[in-house]
Order: sequence, then structure tokens, then C-alpha cells
Amino acid sequence: MTDTSTRPARDTATRWERHSSLQTFAELLLGLSFTATVAFGGYAAVTGRMTVLSQGAGVVFLVTLTCVLVSWFRAVEREEAPATPADPIAAVDAEYRR
Repeated sequence: MTDTSTRPARDTATRWERHSSLQTFAELLLGLSFTATVAFGGYAAVTGRMTVLSQGAGVVFLVTLTCVLVSWFRAVEREEAPATPADPIAAVDAEYRR
């Protein structure tokens, strides 16, 4: 049994607790595709082979980078947005009462 009377209650979840599995997969794919792009690109530069594979890894990296950045910026916008009531009539009523 845990005594919670001396500890403050947690009011919000941390960023990692709100992280979906799809976001985690996209961020892991971003790192892996970057590594593959650098590895295949270096190999292609040295040997002149596997250029198609390095270009494909580069395309996957750029697409994944775009998706991850959009996800990050949307999360920041959600955190900075003021909390609005779900009922639009209540929002108008609150505005007039101010």
C-alpha cells in the first residue's frame, strides 16, 4: 500500500507517455534510414555500385524526416494552444462574462 497523502498528484502525462507506437516507429525508422543512407552512400561512392539502394534509402530518410518533423511541430502547437471548452456556447458565455 502506498501513502499518497505526502506526495503531490501527477496532473499531466509526460511527453513519452503520450507518445504513440506509430511515432516511436517513425523515429526509429528515421535513425535507421539515416544510417542506411550514409552506409550505402559511402559504399556507392567508393565502389560505384549500389547507387540505386543508396538513393532509395535517401528517399525513405527524407520522407520519414518530413513525417517526424510535422509530428513534432503539431505536438508543440497542441501544447501551446490554450485549453478551450468543448461546448462552443460555453466558450462564448465565458467570453462575455470576462
